[in-house]
Amino acid sequence: MHVSIRPLDSSCDLELDQYLALETALDEHTYGAHQALTREQLRAQLVDSPYWRTQRWIALAETLEGGESLVGRAAAFIPLQENLESISVGVSVHPAFRGQGVATLLAQEVLMPAIRDSGRTLIEGCGEIPEGHDPDSPDHPVNRLARRLGISRKNLAVCRALPLPLADTLLDALQAEAEEKLGQYRVELWDGDIPEEHLEAYGLMLRQLELDEPDEEVEHEAPEYTPERIREGERRLREQGLVKITAVAIAPDGSFAGNTEVHVHSSPGSTLGWQENTLVMPEHRGHRLGLALKVATHRHLRERAPQLRTLVTWNSHVNPWMIEINEKLGYRVLYRELVLQGRPEL
Repeated sequence: MHVSIRPLDSSCDLELDQYLALETALDEHTYGAHQALTREQLRAQLVDSPYWRTQRWIALAETLEGGESLVGRAAAFIPLQENLESISVGVSVHPAFRGQGVATLLAQEVLMPAIRDSGRTLIEGCGEIPEGHDPDSPDHPVNRLARRLGISRKNLAVCRALPLPLADTLLDALQAEAEEKLGQYRVELWDGDIPEEHLEAYGLMLRQLELDEPDEEVEHEAPEYTPERIREGERRLREQGLVKITAVAIAPDGSFAGNTEVHVHSSPGSTLGWQENTLVMPEHRGHRLGLALKVATHRHLRERAPQLRTLVTWNSHVNPWMIEINEKLGYRVLYRELVLQGRPEL
């Protein structure tokens, strides 16, 4: 099989259609669901922001009929405001073309040169390990690729998926459990952008989330989530066709005690959604706020995104508190994800 590699041309409709087909194949293979993005929504996803820039490449295999099929992709993600030593890289290959050297070719031909050209010294990436397999086995493709890049495991995350819709009886039981400890705390739900008057306080929670994240040996500088940065993120979500559902916990004194977000695509054909960040501020823990927050967003999903069939989330394996909440809701392990970093001489 002859494979050629070139930068992704986001102005080419045919190339974007092939890229979207690859996205769908990858998501269906891993999650049994997918997002139905349009070309313009994908273009919005590919555009750089004031906070990072990204390089993307595609791998094309020649078919017997003389055409080309997009069988893999690679990307290099470069932060611009913090983590200025870092560059994140990633490779994905169509399930039907794995084990044929496509990932290795992408790493050698584009990722390693991109790392050298960036001048960044801290290299990071992620990779999937099937559930039940030894994450440190040198035989796994992700570990073989990591050795080529000179990076190694710094954290182990767990990817879980939740079949939807949830039964009202389960949500009612979990809400009753949360209310036993809720006291004078209350949960407020926002569908869409963060209200203007709460932007600054919400940004502090987002930063606290990254400061508190149990990520073992990962080197990471938490961003400052300014109102401008939050609004930029919301604008990008809208242009990508994504809807943000946010629940916040309000303490008795009126301050924010915690939050959770779910991102879902607005298209009726999209069956895959993402459970994003969840945080309870340190001084407010012990009131089952994490459970109350998630019950609120998951209950709202039936009305807001009835087409959704799967919700996916990640947790560090050293975060038993959030794992317990997710398992109560019915999330089950799909795979384990290695978080890899290193400072190689390339």
